[in-house]
Amino acid sequence: MLDRFGLRRVTLVVLTSLAASVIALSRVESSLGVAVTLLLTRGLGQSMLSVVSITVVAKWFGRRIGPAMGAYSVMMSFLMAAATGLLGASVASNGWRHAWSAQGWFLLALVVPIIFLTRNSPKNANVEFSSIDSANTLSPSATLLIALRTPCFWVFTLSISFFGLISSGLSLFNQFVREERGFDETVFHTTLVIGLLSGMVANLATGAVAKHFPLERILAVGLLLLAAALAGFPLVRTTTQVYSYAIIMGVAGGILTVLFFSVWGHAFGPKHLGKIQAAAQMVTVFASALGPVLISLSESYTGSYLQVFAFSSSVALVMALVSFWTPVPNAMENDWAFFNHPEANPEGQSCPAT
Repeated sequence: MLDRFGLRRVTLVVLTSLAASVIALSRVESSLGVAVTLLLTRGLGQSMLSVVSITVVAKWFGRRIGPAMGAYSVMMSFLMAAATGLLGASVASNGWRHAWSAQGWFLLALVVPIIFLTRNSPKNANVEFSSIDSANTLSPSATLLIALRTPCFWVFTLSISFFGLISSGLSLFNQFVREERGFDETVFHTTLVIGLLSGMVANLATGAVAKHFPLERILAVGLLLLAAALAGFPLVRTTTQVYSYAIIMGVAGGILTVLFFSVWGHAFGPKHLGKIQAAAQMVTVFASALGPVLISLSESYTGSYLQVFAFSSSVALVMALVSFWTPVPNAMENDWAFFNHPEANPEGQSCPAT
């Protein structure tokens, strides 16, 4: 829909539909109604709105995608934390129905100004992306099928999906995991704050360096930090050590988040960006849903949450080694390595190589 109908129309439909589903959820009376409306809020919000927001930034900023996604990630983290606190306070004081109803009407009120501000692309989009369509020059944009055939797509998608799997599972059982190591609830809440702040700093830093260093190398660094944190957690004994773990996990998450937001436009160009980002997002949603299930099963069979750390650190290490040697094309620099394909070159023209 984004690729075919443009950012403004799709944003209007998604935001309005999400607001309506949230308001409907606040008014339902049956279990079936709760199930249906809750599913709609997840699909329209977590999935569709995520793809829309990432695509808006990716299609607008071209060569400045790294810093833009770094700033986007920081703002998203800060606003999500603030919104969660405000919604929790509203539920505590007024009940969940009133809180969700107010949230739905707030979303609906945002539709007009957001649609007014949203544009399908900047005026200099062709310059930013080197995307020139003419009789003699091909647009350096991969189709979804071409992207799916590249190692780059799968290495980045699976690596960041694996992080989503681990982080979602550990987030749900975070307090139980720390209690197993002998840390109380105060330490648990402090680690959440430390991880959030560390991740925000890493968001900005990754956005700043993404333009100057190969993305596959940055991905390898993020995965190595993730592997180190996961391998080290079963050894922690003091609060200083558990805070160090939270910092390293936060930095790793900040790096991987910005890479997930920025790599697709950088590697595959803007023309089919909606489809490509949505395909990657779908894999991460499945992985995030499986995370709590797998960690719960591991604890049930082994009697401890710690067994999952050894396995997951090994997987992260292998992924880091693979990502280090996986080339990432640069569509904005006319890197045609992955675009010399009949679907991208239907007339059989020869594409320049860098």
